[in-house]
Amino acid sequence: MLRFFFTGIYFFLFAFIIDLIFRNTLHFLTDLLAIVCWVIAFIVSAGLADYTVKKIREKYNQK
Repeated sequence: MLRFFFTGIYFFLFAFIIDLIFRNTLHFLTDLLAIVCWVIAFIVSAGLADYTVKKIREKYNQK
């Protein structure tokens, strides 16, 4: 459950940055590049969410 939450949060942050970069472009190649960046952002956000959940579990299982 936490992985889905953190994946969504990280993806939202990456999507915001991607939107800032590609906001005023009108060419189809930049639209394709934005879609590729979204896919990469989703993969990276899933990895970051997994890392975050592992670190949270390590911290609270140490006690």
